[in-house]
Amino acid sequence: MGASTPRHHSSSPFQRSLLSRRIITFALYALVPLALLHYLLSFPPSPAPTTSSPSPPQGPKIAAAAGAAGGAARKITAPRCDYSDGAWERSEAGPLYNGTSCGETIKAAQNCEAHGRPDTGYLRWRWRPRGCALPPFDPAEFLRLVRGRHVAFVGDSLARNQCESLVCLLSSAFPAQLVRGAGGGDGDGDGDELRKFRRWAFPSHNATLSVFWSPFLVNGTEKAKGAAVGKGLDHNRLYLDQPNERWAAEVPGIDVVVLSAGHWFLHSALFYDRGAVVGCHHCPEPNRTETGFFGAFRLAVRGALREVVLRGARAQRRQGGRGAPKLAVLTTFSPAHFEGDWDSPTACARTEPYAPGERAMEYMNGEMLRAGAEEVAAAAADAQARGAGLTVEALQVTRMAGLRADGHPGAYMHPFPFAGGARERVPNDCVHWCLPGPIDAWNEILLQIVKRWADGVDADASSSSSP
Repeated sequence: MGASTPRHHSSSPFQRSLLSRRIITFALYALVPLALLHYLLSFPPSPAPTTSSPSPPQGPKIAAAAGAAGGAARKITAPRCDYSDGAWERSEAGPLYNGTSCGETIKAAQNCEAHGRPDTGYLRWRWRPRGCALPPFDPAEFLRLVRGRHVAFVGDSLARNQCESLVCLLSSAFPAQLVRGAGGGDGDGDGDELRKFRRWAFPSHNATLSVFWSPFLVNGTEKAKGAAVGKGLDHNRLYLDQPNERWAAEVPGIDVVVLSAGHWFLHSALFYDRGAVVGCHHCPEPNRTETGFFGAFRLAVRGALREVVLRGARAQRRQGGRGAPKLAVLTTFSPAHFEGDWDSPTACARTEPYAPGERAMEYMNGEMLRAGAEEVAAAAADAQARGAGLTVEALQVTRMAGLRADGHPGAYMHPFPFAGGARERVPNDCVHWCLPGPIDAWNEILLQIVKRWADGVDADASSSSSP
């Protein structure tokens, strides 16, 4: 038998239809990977580490949090101006206040002028964003925008630092009345509860400004002040699933909340979730696995923002969606500038900012910035989905702050540290900011964020009331 010879037939309509469907199917399969590639390339990558420092190891639960929330960040509309990208430029204009005119508000350790810092050049710089203008701070405009409203700062001593800067800026033109917290200490140690929870009123505009001490943003137990000499708890305990009701309970009465924290996460700590230890940093107990603090910081920011969103959403439901709009702002991590030993006279003795490109952002600072920015984006999307009547914004100061090693109190955290001559060892504060000083620029940006929010609120109110 010979091999059969193939015969050719004209295709039937059914065969032509089948062939068409196969071609379409194959085309779709070919397009899927191309679409996925386009999706992955269409978004900018997360900030890459600028040094070769390795990331601390992460425990299972906290490590999962450290990489989450990035997807929601892609859905947030970019701000009209990227204030984080720019340079410090010399300015002839001086600050609106000084260590004398606002001395009762400024924490003594940040009143560099009163403590005898001899140079004043650090006061003659202004932040210039690359893509837009940043107007000087206008006390009248800020108070107009928050007329009849309550602005609250929540966080650690840098939150208080920024709050006191804002009080000083505003009170340079309008009188402020301290209505809560008079007579407190310097606000950092045990027994200084009054200063940790201060409140000011601006009667000219019926506006209120408060500060709430909450160094972890979520519920936590702080290590004892005497821990260094063996007295009391020698580590922090953070309850990542629990809100800090000291401030969260007041959210319904707050119109603008500014969250700021970070440096307390660098200390020895145990991290809890639902009563169980889920990680630790500089682990204070044996047989614990070091997880680092990046994930814990992310979870704390997430938890704090979630409380603002959820309580805002509940308030909107109770009021049938007609509740007053709110604004939540996260001030991103503000880097320290210790060079060498913390008690060296030159630990942070610069007198001018770094030039752009002169100092790369350290890996830790970049990770803290990324965590904060991504959690803000996720919270903004959540607030919109829930109809919470809440705008969530990031005040990105990490890059601009990283260039201002000249703006810290340094040795002048104490009065006239070199009055008796040169010293080999002297305590330094290279974390907080002199007042007045670079941190005043944070509030120039805050003013623009509040303006964009308040103008939008007013525009919505006008359109809804139009016939």
